[in-house]
Amino acid sequence: MLNTVALAAAGASGALWVLWGRAPDRRRSAAATPRWPWGLALGSALAAGVIAGRTAGVVAGTVVAICSWCAAAVPTSRRRVHAAESAAQFAAILANQAQVSRTVVDALETAAPLATGPMARAAANLVSECRSVGVETAAGNFAATAETPAAEWLADVVAVAAASGGQWAPILGVLEAEAAETAATTRRFHRQVAANLPQLALATALGAAVVVGAAISNPDAWAWLTGPQGESVSIAAAVLALVICARPLSAAWEALR
Repeated sequence: MLNTVALAAAGASGALWVLWGRAPDRRRSAAATPRWPWGLALGSALAAGVIAGRTAGVVAGTVVAICSWCAAAVPTSRRRVHAAESAAQFAAILANQAQVSRTVVDALETAAPLATGPMARAAANLVSECRSVGVETAAGNFAATAETPAAEWLADVVAVAAASGGQWAPILGVLEAEAAETAATTRRFHRQVAANLPQLALATALGAAVVVGAAISNPDAWAWLTGPQGESVSIAAAVLALVICARPLSAAWEALR
């Protein structure tokens, strides 16, 4: 049993390193890194461990962890899509206003009420702070709270334009195109990657359910599954599932974070 537990710990550590060790060191918003899958996996592992033993706890925790992180990726990706689309829309509005407004503040004051989605409140705060603390400071605060690269680029353009007083409409035209491309890339990622992760969770859960259901229906199979050999095979299968699922989840969460 001790060898089996050691194997499980080593495999889980390796899988988690693959899942999180390659993530780039960048600013992460709290919304982009949910913590509830960890708590759900730990709680299910403890409950299964108390009810049916340590092996069941390891297996249950692994299955729930995979399913939870797959499920968490979907709403996180959806929020990212909404933020990117909102930033692209605000960039387009501001680019139009920059061509007819005399100052940066005038353009922001006209464009901010037209913003929608997650960017609406951020744009309103940006205009409010421009009046109180100045454009450059307000742009810095806007960039610090931005959840998309387009919003950070927009803050840089606003700060530079306010400091130099030069023509900023052509730069905003380029920024508008970049923001639109970022939003399109985010939509493709959600449609082709994040929206399909629940299938990985379903396959993991169904695999575990089939094994347990078949063992329950056959007393001999249940005796083998709960015996030393069955426990070793169960933990090895759980570690293998974690290692296999770590790669696609790693790629998905690197993109989301």
